[in-house]
Amino acid sequence: MARVAKILTTVFLAVLSLTKVNAQIEWVDGTPSIAEIGQMSITLNYGLKRSGVVYIVVFNYDNQEVLSSSAVRSLARDGASGNIVATSIRTIFPSNTNRVMQVTLEVRDPDQIHTIYVVAERFGFLQPYPVKLSATTLPCSPPNAGNGGTECDLNFVLNATFSGEGTGQWSMISGPGNAFFTPNPRTPDATVTVTAYGTYLFRWTVNNGECSGFAEVTVSFYQPPYADAGRGGNVCSDSFELSARPSTSQGTGTWTMTSGTGTAVFSPDANDPDATVTVSEYGTKVFTWTVTNGPCSDESNVTVNFYEQPVADAGSGGDVCGLEVYLSASLSNGTGTWTRVSGPGSARFTPDANTPNASVEVSRYGDYVFRWTVDNGPCSASSTVSIRFLEEVAANAGNGGDECDREFQLNAVPGMGTGRWTMINGPGDAVFLPNPNQPDATVSVSQFGSYDFAWSEITANCSSVDVIRVVFHPPPLVDAGPDLSVCRGNSIQLQATGSGSFSWSPAGLLSNPLISNPVALPSETTVFTVSLTDNWGCANSDQIKVTVEEALSVYAGPDQDLGFAFETNLEADDLKTGETGHWSIISGSGDFEDTGKNNSHVSNLVIGVNTFIWTISNNVCEPATDTVNIRVSDLIIPSLITPNLDGKNDFFVINGLESLGRTQFIVFNRWGAQVYNVDEYKNDWDGKDENGYPLSNDTYYFILVPENTKMINGFIVIKR
Repeated sequence: MARVAKILTTVFLAVLSLTKVNAQIEWVDGTPSIAEIGQMSITLNYGLKRSGVVYIVVFNYDNQEVLSSSAVRSLARDGASGNIVATSIRTIFPSNTNRVMQVTLEVRDPDQIHTIYVVAERFGFLQPYPVKLSATTLPCSPPNAGNGGTECDLNFVLNATFSGEGTGQWSMISGPGNAFFTPNPRTPDATVTVTAYGTYLFRWTVNNGECSGFAEVTVSFYQPPYADAGRGGNVCSDSFELSARPSTSQGTGTWTMTSGTGTAVFSPDANDPDATVTVSEYGTKVFTWTVTNGPCSDESNVTVNFYEQPVADAGSGGDVCGLEVYLSASLSNGTGTWTRVSGPGSARFTPDANTPNASVEVSRYGDYVFRWTVDNGPCSASSTVSIRFLEEVAANAGNGGDECDREFQLNAVPGMGTGRWTMINGPGDAVFLPNPNQPDATVSVSQFGSYDFAWSEITANCSSVDVIRVVFHPPPLVDAGPDLSVCRGNSIQLQATGSGSFSWSPAGLLSNPLISNPVALPSETTVFTVSLTDNWGCANSDQIKVTVEEALSVYAGPDQDLGFAFETNLEADDLKTGETGHWSIISGSGDFEDTGKNNSHVSNLVIGVNTFIWTISNNVCEPATDTVNIRVSDLIIPSLITPNLDGKNDFFVINGLESLGRTQFIVFNRWGAQVYNVDEYKNDWDGKDENGYPLSNDTYYFILVPENTKMINGFIVIKR
């Protein structure tokens, strides 16, 4: 019976022990903890790894008491009262274990220290001590009425910030009129409409128990002004009288020039609606009349065209030999026009009647009057000249022409009077040799371009002028293109640019020497010359050098056998000038230090054959390639040694050990005891322990710790 009682007691204690183990309280990591704090709320994180009950009590002050777990449980069950402002009992079901859960506890005071006690219970067993936390609720945020501002009408969108707790309402504190809030005063971003312009003060009031208050904003409502710049127009001077209409509302008007070149001055000042504006340059100007009332403004534009009053000068008249004369009016601005005022015949102006120095040819001899009229927009002026055409031989300047240099031999026909050459117009200067009185003088100009030369003759009764044009053409532009390179045996296309007829040499190496882009097939480096002749017969030339390159040859270097090594230096031939190279992998693996370097270092090779290709190019000939094989052998580690001094297999020799670098060698017996250790193995272990005593025949475990690669381990049998 005593034995039975002993067995029952043992079973009871075991069950009790198992129950205590199962009742162990384990919180989810990071709980319990404070998750979030509000002005009148505290959010708590909690969670159990096994099902149970969590009791929570919140004090409305910094409680320094030492409460027992059972006291916390009792207070939580009793509920909130007095300084205990919140309690909660949370049941953790098996489906909610190992999860972080939350509970929000409502408190009654902002900006207040709160002490929280948390205790967990499982199978009636409470954790030994409750968890004590502290949290201070947030202070009340002052109401935020947003920003005030200015408006150019009677409406303004308010912009209060409202958390949604309690109630908020807009009201008008001061202002010259009444205010209405749309859709209602309780809307934080309500639109306020006032009945009179002026400055108003609005208040945003928030009622939220302990967190109540108000904030104010100021809004100024300005009456929008109206601007009318009046009319613009055309004026034949640099001044114009503006005519803006004064604004009927409050505000100040100002004139500015908003488009056009030069500057403008307003008199008496820029604020006068009827100011007179004077500009520094003629042309089209836009003036803006801006009326400003506080931050509000309106503007209106007017365009005025300022024209310079033209001056007409028809030049000098006189007696002319023959029926033709060159007129000599001047033109400073605008457009001029010649007309016949009187005379016995008709008149024809060449090249047209708008040219100031046009030639006029009449149909009959006699006295004529010609008018030169200059128009500049709506502005106009005129002047007349009287010319008598006499029946005598007129000057003959001969013929002009085209030149491919800057010299031309003139060819006037001598008359009865005294003749003289002058340059009428042209881009440069002109010199007449031997002198300007020579009818067939040679004229030399300083710049290429078109020139007009006049041959004037004066007789006792009259004078006359004849004009010819000579165009001096520069050499045509021709470009043979940049120098080129070609691989021996290949052809290449040349490409010259220019306008005219082309001719290449040496012609025998070209597909067609008379086109701009012939195909060349040189056997050696050659300089080609291209000549260009334009439609005036002017010629120029340029040269291009075509370098013939030899075909590429490449050697990637010798194949390599590395043993148990996984990096090496490649040994391709050096690159020549103008050549570039690139290493790439055909098979195996490898990381290149520099893929463009002929003797690049390569690492991370794999056991077996790693094949790489070396490609070189010079951007002229076809790229050339060669391959190199890098063979990496695996380690040969013996599994048996027979250290019997017969000269065969007496030592533990690893084939390829030298590729591992400094290598530690450790040997253990079958029971895990270390029997041999050397920091730098030399392939010289003969089956003896660290003290030099022969180890017994058995199987041993070894570890190799190389300097250059990962650890190697295995088994070795000693058999003597």
